Amino acid sequence: MNLLSFLHFLVFLFYFYLLMFILCKDPKSLLNRICAILIACFMLWSFGSIFIYNPQLSKDTVILVNNLISMGWIGFAGIFLWFALIFIEKKKIFKKRIIYPLIFIPPLLFIYKQWTGFLTASYIKQSWGWESVWSDSIWAYLFYFYYLSFMMIGLYLILNFGRKIKEPIKKKQAKIIFITALISLVFSTLTDVMFPILNVFALPSLGNIIALIWASGIVYAIAKYKLMVITPATAADNIISTMLDSLILLDREGNLVNVNKATLDLSGYGKEELKRKSIEIFFAEKNFKDILLDKTMKKEAIKNYELNFKTKTGDNIPVIFSSSVMADEAGGIAGIVCIVKDISEQKKTENILREEKKLFNTLMNNISDSIYFKDREKRFIRVNKVKAEHSKVAPEEVIGKTDFDFFPPEIAKQSSADDDLVIKSGKPIIDKTEKIIYFNKTEYWVSTTKVPWYDEEGRIKGLIGISRDITKRKQTEEAIKKSQQEFANLFHNNPEALVYLDENSNILNVNPRFTELFGYTLEEIKGRNINEGFIHPPDKIEEGKKLTKKRSTDYLNFETTRKKKDGTLFPVSISSTSLVIDGKVKGEIGVYIDITLSKQLEEKLKDLARIDSLTGCYNRRYGLELLDRQMKLSHRSKSHLLLAF
Repeated sequence: MNLLSFLHFLVFLFYFYLLMFILCKDPKSLLNRICAILIACFMLWSFGSIFIYNPQLSKDTVILVNNLISMGWIGFAGIFLWFALIFIEKKKIFKKRIIYPLIFIPPLLFIYKQWTGFLTASYIKQSWGWESVWSDSIWAYLFYFYYLSFMMIGLYLILNFGRKIKEPIKKKQAKIIFITALISLVFSTLTDVMFPILNVFALPSLGNIIALIWASGIVYAIAKYKLMVITPATAADNIISTMLDSLILLDREGNLVNVNKATLDLSGYGKEELKRKSIEIFFAEKNFKDILLDKTMKKEAIKNYELNFKTKTGDNIPVIFSSSVMADEAGGIAGIVCIVKDISEQKKTENILREEKKLFNTLMNNISDSIYFKDREKRFIRVNKVKAEHSKVAPEEVIGKTDFDFFPPEIAKQSSADDDLVIKSGKPIIDKTEKIIYFNKTEYWVSTTKVPWYDEEGRIKGLIGISRDITKRKQTEEAIKKSQQEFANLFHNNPEALVYLDENSNILNVNPRFTELFGYTLEEIKGRNINEGFIHPPDKIEEGKKLTKKRSTDYLNFETTRKKKDGTLFPVSISSTSLVIDGKVKGEIGVYIDITLSKQLEEKLKDLARIDSLTGCYNRRYGLELLDRQMKLSHRSKSHLLLAF
């Protein structure tokens, strides 16, 4: 056996050791078994290389050996792809029937082609042994494509998995396997494929030896990161070190033997500070240690005992304490296992819930609205005092009943229909105004809101209803509505022309008499300012603006001239009243009275007072008054007066 054959023998032994190491760690693990098959390929390859690199063997023997070990150097690529898919946790992909044929048929085909001479064409004898020469047939190139593509797909899957996975251990495992496999692929391809193709035989083929880098990477991952193996001991250590609750191990005297990280974090002590300390360092409750040891001697467990846990800083943290006896092989007491659960957050939550419940009950009992909860069968399961008072019963007497127990059938049917709508569709009913009549003939107007009531899983389990008594508001609205109707009737049926202005003197409304008097319809002048001039003679526009300022502070009654749509001027009497709301002027009502007839009568009365109806001349009284005024005027102006008869 030459040096190279001996080297392959050592490599074979190393692969055998690695295979047994993996299987012994966890023979039931699928990933371990596939990894063992992969290493078995390298082991078979190395075993055959012991003979191939023995120059004393005949060429025919070398051909037979190389064909036998072709399952190793041909099959490893398919096995690696299988390993990669399992490693990246894609087990579901193997439920597809096409996957296994895609992985295993190509290597089986190339093994057959190797036996029939389509891959290795010949063998050259060197000083260190025999070297194979690749065939120039298409099958050799298809083999290159097969093993390179399978290896690259497997490497990509592992690299991508390592990038995406959040677990640090898995990420490191993927990195180790990827790097070592890539290095092995590159250098073994050079020595076993590229050099023979280029007729470079200065170095022997070293693919199986270079694969040791890959194998060493897997061994390192197993030893360093416990890849593919979980033992009860490591599982227990991991559980204890990572568990959120505090774990305390005591001896039979109640002294500390060991604690986990959660205990150190909770207490604030270092591990060395707690060695052989009494359990009383954590629990200062009177006689607690005696009670614990007494329970231990009786082999009784303590379950969910609530007490305070004392920290290094002296703070007291509420916890739940549980303990059980740890027995030795003979059935005696070896120690005590204690579990301490921090419930400070739970206590805070309980206090918050208690306060919220108190607030809820205060709200339920003091709010003036009726509040009630119904299940899916529309039965009351909780009501507040106001709801019960309206029903004339105690709150507890309402529970389990329906609207049909308190309302006439027609009212109850409508309420039940609304309940069905909310419960079945999940759509709320908001501020529905309805009239409620109880069996005692008491009537209320209410504004009702009903919303779906969901459970923790988001399913509708009933509804929540709120009814507000709006009887007084309804009465007020009716009174306002009646007042508005009366105002509208008074406004539209008034015999005088009325105009309704806003605070800026813009027209909001006019009555029919206004249209009749001025000739403008509401559509023509609505929104226009009353002082724009469409009802003012040109010389009265400024007068109108002054009147607007005056009537904003005082009642107005004024006689003037206005203009109709056709341009006719006529005398009017204008009066207005401001509309004051909350102390602020919000508008005004203007009244326009046509005084044409009054003015004509006044002129006639004046004529009757001055002129004699029989002669048509000034009467004596008016003539003397006129003469007296003229004489006084002549005297003041020192001018002559001529009296003609």
